[in-house]
Amino acid sequence: MVRGKSGIRGASSFRAAQDAPPSGQGSRRSSPPAGNWLFKGGDGRLTAYACTPHGLMRWTEAAAPRTGWTGPDTFGIEGWTGPAAMAQSSEGYVHFVALRAAQDGSGRPEIIVSTQFQPGRPMTEWHSLGTPGLRGGPADDRLAGPPRIAVNQRSGSTHVLVSMRHGGVLRRSRNAEGAWGGWKQVAPEPYGSGVTPLMPVGGQLEMLVLGPAGADRWSGIGQGRFALADRIPTPVVPGSPTVCETGPRRVTYFWRYPGDGSLVAWRAARQGVQGGLMGLGGAGGRGAPGVVRAVVGGYDCTVLAQSGAEGDIELTAYVTENEGYGTWWASLGGHGAYAPQVAVDAAGRIVVAAFDADGALICTRQDTTQQGLVFGPWEAA
Repeated sequence: MVRGKSGIRGASSFRAAQDAPPSGQGSRRSSPPAGNWLFKGGDGRLTAYACTPHGLMRWTEAAAPRTGWTGPDTFGIEGWTGPAAMAQSSEGYVHFVALRAAQDGSGRPEIIVSTQFQPGRPMTEWHSLGTPGLRGGPADDRLAGPPRIAVNQRSGSTHVLVSMRHGGVLRRSRNAEGAWGGWKQVAPEPYGSGVTPLMPVGGQLEMLVLGPAGADRWSGIGQGRFALADRIPTPVVPGSPTVCETGPRRVTYFWRYPGDGSLVAWRAARQGVQGGLMGLGGAGGRGAPGVVRAVVGGYDCTVLAQSGAEGDIELTAYVTENEGYGTWWASLGGHGAYAPQVAVDAAGRIVVAAFDADGALICTRQDTTQQGLVFGPWEAA
């Protein structure tokens, strides 16, 4: 069990070494992608990504017996306007979606997609999905947020979703054979923010979108159709929602409450499963949290990392779908770092990665030789 002050130890013993993370030469103009940007590949190596003014940047864990990271590798894209978002398949493939200036000279952005099949290997050529819109819709309809991508973990199909200021939420899908369909409307209501999607294993594609009355959850109901599943009347800090699959065909959304900056979790109520809105503490934090499921002390836990009120990276862990027992946040140091993500490496250790003030990648790893959640010093990639 990792609940309470005894669950996360050693957070202050290495603070002095963490308060001034090293600068990353040549990576000072990088920024985090939308959503998750830290993944474990099919060979167990971690890969981290960042956006630059001209494309993508990538760091890859070195292959054994070497330790540390390789990179950063840069991938320039002509006409790139960013930002990028990504999602991973069950095989470890990372699928990307981003924006670049349309080739027709209109100045409007077009959606582009690519895939990386193995850590450290080249990405596929970027493929254009054109400028999103509906036939007969406004010609000047604009994106309300960055495009996002979701993967069907069983079939391997991918789904690109965009929120339009007039046309609602649109989706374009690629089937397992690689053929893309056209843009189709998922939600008719226009939203002023982006989409947070996920497709749980064996379940339907669903997404959270922020509207004037709170958060709306749309879910697939079969044959490509979607329905408004829940309307959650609560204020949400834009840009803070994230999502994690926390049970069979179940997802939990996390976002920040604007009153005090604290994090909340929300899950659709089901028989035998706690649902609804649940407070997680972490007041004064900023941005979207990083989230992963990991085994801690023999328990299936949800691990969250955030940029805390005092400027440090903070971490909490609790038994998955047991938010009601309470959470306790501990500082990991890394003062001034931001946009943390969490993953589990090939050795089963929890890894927290973030960007320092210069945009360089830094990370800290769990020390599994000690009881509880104890982390080593921050290191530059």
